[in-house]
Amino acid sequence: MNILWLAPYPIRPDEHPAPWLVTLAAELARDGHHLSIVTPSPRVQQQHRIQTDQGYQLIIVPYKGGIRHLLSGFRTQIGAMRDFLKEEAASFDVIHVHGTEMQLASSLQEAAVRTPYIISIQGIISLYKNVLPQKFSKRFLYWSLSARYERKEVRRSLHFFCRTEWDQHFVRHMNPRASVTACWEMLRPEFFQYRHPFSGKGILFMGGDNPLKALALCLRVFSRLVVRHPDLRLHIVGSVSADHYQRLVHRLDVRPLSRENVVFHGSLDAAGICRVYADCFCLYHPSLIDNSPNSVCEAQAAGLPVVVTRVGGVSSLVDDGRTGLLVRKNDEEGHVTTIKRLYHDSGLQRWLSRNSHEMACQRHDAGTILETTLRTYRMLAATAPVPAALTVPNTTSYVNTQIPA
Repeated sequence: MNILWLAPYPIRPDEHPAPWLVTLAAELARDGHHLSIVTPSPRVQQQHRIQTDQGYQLIIVPYKGGIRHLLSGFRTQIGAMRDFLKEEAASFDVIHVHGTEMQLASSLQEAAVRTPYIISIQGIISLYKNVLPQKFSKRFLYWSLSARYERKEVRRSLHFFCRTEWDQHFVRHMNPRASVTACWEMLRPEFFQYRHPFSGKGILFMGGDNPLKALALCLRVFSRLVVRHPDLRLHIVGSVSADHYQRLVHRLDVRPLSRENVVFHGSLDAAGICRVYADCFCLYHPSLIDNSPNSVCEAQAAGLPVVVTRVGGVSSLVDDGRTGLLVRKNDEEGHVTTIKRLYHDSGLQRWLSRNSHEMACQRHDAGTILETTLRTYRMLAATAPVPAALTVPNTTSYVNTQIPA
């Protein structure tokens, strides 16, 4: 098949690695399909076409960013992507839009292409913005505007990939005529190959400084735990600036925290995350809202016990007491009690580890996900009013997926 993706593909080292994208993309290319991934970027002046060493093509479409982008109501990006799609979309059998957060489907709808498309629900910005702590912030302004586009995209589209009961409910509530296909995301193989040693005394937090991931709550909970258990360590993976951390510590007055018991790892690849797993007895994910966080799914695949808040789609990931432990949002006392219980119960750790690994192997089976994805693509392609010609996308000889600085 000749497949086009519209996706927030990582093109610079400081961006989210988006493993759910690159893992599935590599599998599609390995299966013999022609895949082109189009991503918008304000950091380039001209279009880039890059043939990756994984066998698929990356196309970077430039647009004017910054204040001009905001004042235009995101029209600079939508227009750039719309113009690209008007020229290119007809040569593809199917289009897959990854997420509703970046107005990618809006560009597609404005281009009025005849190629059938499907949208994967990732985060749900319309619901995320409601629990954002900082209501008077640039982030809230961006998300409020994004939410308007998101609702229109969902109402005007027919086909969706969903993962959790929560995101399926959102789609069906917004669009009763929607056709929903349940399909989980692929995980990197390193997590299935990992074997947990059950010797660590660390707590892993992987939310970085994203305000929805509740780093402040994590620090308060850990500061209470470490008073009684000074051998505990908090391992933080993800982007957290030193200034942001110091402001949090000062505001929260979490005095037991020190350089010895809080360890910052920055952004890590799969192998690096697994090395941190070995020093921990749980992943702690106190998120304020989430759909299907990859950090939780990856920890379950690796057999690292998870303690997570019962929010959004997380209940579709965790069977409480069997594949993880669910706690109430913002319940600091309940979080402390649950983590303490898990720390002292090695039998519970092994029970959760075994069950979550077995469950994740079934839920995230790469062969099943690839088969479901392709079956859905073929079904969509068969509905096209005019069959698209199968053409190999125009590529260059680049093999490096990093764009010029």
